Parts: sequence; structure tokens; C-alpha cells
Amino acid sequence: MGAYLDRLNQQYDEIRTGIDTLVNRAAEDNRDVTDDEQQQVDRDQARLTDLQKAIAHYSGIEESAAQVADLRSKTRSSAPRELVPVGAPKPEAYDVAREFPTPADYAITVHRAMVHKDPESVEKLERATAHQTLADNPGIVPRPVLGPVINLIDSTRPFVESISRKALPAGKFDRPYIDQHVAVAEQTAEKTLTASQQMKILSLPVAAKTYAGHLNISRQDIKWTSPGILQIVFDDFAAIYAQTTCAVATADFIASLTGTPITVAEVSGEAITAALYEGAAAGLDGSGGGLPDTLWVSPDVWAALGGTFNAMGVAAFPQLSLTNQGGNPLGLRLVVDQHFPAGTMVTGPSRLAEWYEDIDGLMQVGEPDVLGQLVGYAGFAAFLNVAPEAFSTYELPAVGP
Repeated sequence: MGAYLDRLNQQYDEIRTGIDTLVNRAAEDNRDVTDDEQQQVDRDQARLTDLQKAIAHYSGIEESAAQVADLRSKTRSSAPRELVPVGAPKPEAYDVAREFPTPADYAITVHRAMVHKDPESVEKLERATAHQTLADNPGIVPRPVLGPVINLIDSTRPFVESISRKALPAGKFDRPYIDQHVAVAEQTAEKTLTASQQMKILSLPVAAKTYAGHLNISRQDIKWTSPGILQIVFDDFAAIYAQTTCAVATADFIASLTGTPITVAEVSGEAITAALYEGAAAGLDGSGGGLPDTLWVSPDVWAALGGTFNAMGVAAFPQLSLTNQGGNPLGLRLVVDQHFPAGTMVTGPSRLAEWYEDIDGLMQVGEPDVLGQLVGYAGFAAFLNVAPEAFSTYELPAVGP
């Protein structure tokens, strides 16, 4: 009680001093008190009246308490001993009205905290301040969507891009090839008959296949998505089409190969080099394809090539790069395609493998009866190996884990 009464007395003295200072300033300036100053004096005087009543009230309480204490000191009490609670006392609930009985109390506390930097006043204001955090207003905290949308599908077609690509002329067509060539030989004697042989041209039948897909999207989904769903769907159709057709092309290529695989004794720089030269020599030894220009491998074989060394401990194929699935080991263009089955290794002239394609691409049509947008993607393609005997395949020991 004494501390609170001291605070009331201190406030009374401060306000009283403020009134005296204001009035004395007017006297020193030899002028009357202005209207604003008079209003300030009236407000302070009203606060002094309130403080005077509070001081009188709490002084009476303190005097009564002192009298009771004096009487207790003279009289032995028979009241039972007060029980002391165990543990920390429960904190009293915060009450703004108790801390600031009147608006003037609050104004004085703010003045003392901001002007005089009084620690007690700063602490009182801190207790009275409500702290607003994000948890108090989740309804207005935005959840941004950061584009573009992540798509992990690789839309490249390494194998298709490495062979001869042509426009698809029709759904079915024939690819002519020379099955028997003309003859040229030395004339045995003047005026004797020269060599002669018919040229036979046969045809390879080709039939295109259709690859397509569709999706029906609501108009609401198209209008209210960000990033827009329509472009995302179109991009995904193109990527899936690329993946699907490249898988078909690699499968058809492997199925078309008819030669006996060349056995690689071990996964080493010396053994692989010897096998590649053997395959190249086969291209010059009556196969009709000529020297190979491309080496097609599956990812596990590519990893094995990059990890081989010669007898001197130097990388057998230094042209390979860990960050680029390319290079030119022994002068061959390296093509790595994840669609090849494990253990695939093929060499040959890329011009003799052909990919025919006609892409319709993206299509869409509106459906006003259900507010939908029917979208689709289509393409037509066919693979042809015009000379399977010109390609060499290799049988390697297990190179995977």
C-alpha cells in the first residue's frame, strides 16, 4: 500500500509543479494565460482533485491498517496459524483498469516513459501493449505460388535426334533399296563382251503408328489457375509424347539388329577398344554400311566407359564428360539414351537408321454444354533400319550394380 500511495503523491507533485511552471512562465512574459494553457491547467487541476481524493482514501486505509497492527501487537491472538501455500503463487490476471484508473494516468505514464525514459513507466506500457503476430490473422496471410511448375520429365530424344529424320509422307509407304547392283569388270580383250548384271530394286514396307492423348479441362480451371493450367498441360503432353516415341524408336532399333554380338572380354579400356575396332572392321568387310560414325549406349555402359583406364592408369576415353552424356570415344559420336535396355552398346552409320514423323501437336475444342475445354496431342511416326547388317552389337560382362 505504501508504494502505491507514494506513486500517487509523486504524480500529485509532478502535476502541481507543471501548473506552477506554466503559470510562472506567463507571469515572466508579462502576459495572460492563453486559452490552450488554461485548458491544460483545467485538465491538470481536475487530475489533482482526483489524486487528492485517492490520496485521502488510501491514506485512511493505511492509517487504519497501522491502528490494527498496533492493537494486534498489544493483544495475543488465538486465531489458528495461517497456512502457507506450497509452490509458486498463481499470477494475478492483468487488469488495464487497475493499472490505469483514468485516462490521465495513462497519459502521464506515456509522458514519463517517452520523455523521462522512466523504467517503471516503460514496463507498465509494455504490459498493457497487445502484441499482434501472424498466428492472429491467418486469413489475410497470402500463400504465393512460385512458378514455373517443376516438371522432372526429360523431353529430349537422344536416339531420335542422332539418326536420319524425315517427314512422314503417308500412313503406309515403301522405302526402295538396291538389292542387286550392276556389274563392272575388266574387259578380257578388245571387242569382247563387257560385264553385265541386272540392278534389282526392292522395297521395304513402312507403316506409321499413332501416338496421342487427350484431357478435358473445366473453364474454371483454365480461368482461375496461376500459372495457367492450359499451358502446363500442353507442355506436359509434348514431353510425354517425346518420351513415348523415343522409347518406341529405341525398342524398334534394337529389335531390327540381326548380327551376332561381338563379345567384350572384360570391362577395360583395352578390351572395349579392341571390340570397337572389330565392329568398325566389320563395316568395311562386306556389310555395305561403311565405317560407323556413332556409338549408342545405355546409361550403365556410358558409366562403365567413363570409368575404364589403360595400363598406365590414364582414362581410356578422356573425351567423355561426367556432366555431359556425349563425347567421341575413338572418333565415334557418343549417344546415351535412358530408353535403351541395360547393357546396350551398338555402333554403325547413323544415316541408315531412319525416323519418319508427322506431329499434329496440340489440339483443342470447346464444350459449352459443360463449360469444358477438350485438349489433346497427337503425332504419327515410324522407324526403319534400311541396313541392319551395317550395325554391330556388343555383349559386355555385367556392368551394373
